[in-house]
Amino acid sequence: MDASGPAGDGAPHADAGQLDAAWQSAIGSIAAARRRSDDDRGDAVGVTVLTGFLGSGKITVLRRLLAEPVGLRIAAVVNDIGPVNIDAAALDDLQVASRTPDRVELTNGCACCALVDDLAETLERLASAGTSDAIVVEASGIADPATLAAATESAAGCTLDGVVAVTDAQHLAAQLDDPRTAPAVRRQIDVSHVVVLSKIDLVSDVEVQALIDRIGQIAPGRMVIPAAHGRIDPRVLLGAAVRGATFRADAGGHPFEVATAAVAPAGPWEVTDVARWFELPPVPLVRAKGWFTSPDGSRHELQAVGRSWRIEPASRQPDTVIVLIGDSPEAVDRAAASLRNLS
Repeated sequence: MDASGPAGDGAPHADAGQLDAAWQSAIGSIAAARRRSDDDRGDAVGVTVLTGFLGSGKITVLRRLLAEPVGLRIAAVVNDIGPVNIDAAALDDLQVASRTPDRVELTNGCACCALVDDLAETLERLASAGTSDAIVVEASGIADPATLAAATESAAGCTLDGVVAVTDAQHLAAQLDDPRTAPAVRRQIDVSHVVVLSKIDLVSDVEVQALIDRIGQIAPGRMVIPAAHGRIDPRVLLGAAVRGATFRADAGGHPFEVATAAVAPAGPWEVTDVARWFELPPVPLVRAKGWFTSPDGSRHELQAVGRSWRIEPASRQPDTVIVLIGDSPEAVDRAAASLRNLS
């Protein structure tokens, strides 16, 4: 299932006025982009903000972009909310040409950079180097994409190419129904110019269509791209300037408060014990990810979103750490203590 198209075709709440407003907004942003280009950004590097709630699949999309860049030199700026930058480490098994503490050069001309300064400074440094055709900023799961877009616009040598929101087909409906998470998820969809509906291989075709319709109600006229395993043509995501990205930096965010805790070293634990723990954790968790060891010395990668989890053999030998993300310090501290007791 790789078809794409505008969200909300026939959606009952997408009236003509909403569609017209969305269209006029897109036209306005195209004109603004052209004015910027004509004024002083003719040689600016396009920056795409990759947003999405915790566990939506952003890092999978980013890995695909870096692994299969269709001839583009892509620089990725990676930022994570946990005490350990799991997402940056997850890119390490791509073919690496060289490495420094805050940058990994890949053999295909792409690069992965840690966000070590404020975003505008990081982008300016990448743009001035002249080694990238496009830059992708992977936002943390709770970051306001409009704020990141505004920072991009303020960076010398850069121009906003678009905002791409990754949504999780398995959990999107529940996130939109949950008053704690709904404002942040709706905000990410509303700010974006393209919505990626990830993990469609884990739900039915009927559910996919229902989610596309629901996205259309939130953001009439928005393009939705169903995707499995993060497979998306980079030219679809990295050419947004010709279509226009719509965002309102002054619209006001709705932050989703989270707390994190790290369990390190993680293990040694039996895989069956870890699986049983995530089937019935002591407190609800929003997200968990990382690596742990088994008593036999083997290492495993853990990915968990809500009550869904996956444990696989690690493809590399990373440091063992599990990052837990929940909605209060008390919750994650209790979960971390319980997880440590598995040893």
